[in-house]
Amino acid sequence: MSALVVEAVTAAYGRGRPVLSPTSFDIAPGHSLAVVGRSGAGKSTLAEIVLGLRAAASGSVTVAGRAWPAGRAHRHLVQGVPQDAAAAFVPRWTLRRSIADAVRRLTDGHDVDRRIDRASELADLDRSLLDQRPSEVSGGQAQRAAITRALAVDPAVLVADEPTSALDPSRTAAVSQALVDLARSTETALLLVTHDPAVAARCDRTLTLIAPSA
Repeated sequence: MSALVVEAVTAAYGRGRPVLSPTSFDIAPGHSLAVVGRSGAGKSTLAEIVLGLRAAASGSVTVAGRAWPAGRAHRHLVQGVPQDAAAAFVPRWTLRRSIADAVRRLTDGHDVDRRIDRASELADLDRSLLDQRPSEVSGGQAQRAAITRALAVDPAVLVADEPTSALDPSRTAAVSQALVDLARSTETALLLVTHDPAVAARCDRTLTLIAPSA
């Protein structure tokens, strides 16, 4: 069974102005799909729909066999890795506190520390950095902390929307490869939105979106 199935999904703004042409794909557990396309093709809109942050105008999304978006008990199934990872954490909290808060909200709240330690190991994040605030770590470290937070709740799907756009080339290569490797090792489906051909090439498949006609 595919972890993520998107069937003929479209999106529109305002009075029906299309922003995403009919899009269909599926991703099996452990596999990765890069989404590329010019500005205005709907890449980030697609990511928002899969994350459950906005509704599709038509079509359907299925996650782990469930219609998506699902109820509260299943919100952990799709997790995002944001473009600006540091800004996604509470500034005055340590990274550990922010991650623990997410784990408690999205799971049964048991074994929080074990979940965080396991996820930080998978994400190759030095555990000592968990006691730092977002402003005290580098961009690459913040991205690995964001990956840690996502993995700590055992998602079926990871959605990464331009996760390396703020990083230098060496960190871009490391973080993008880490995401692909983690998808394989944890049997998680990875949807990776990028404008960088080198990042897209690391994924198993590539989907090119075309901007819809008005």
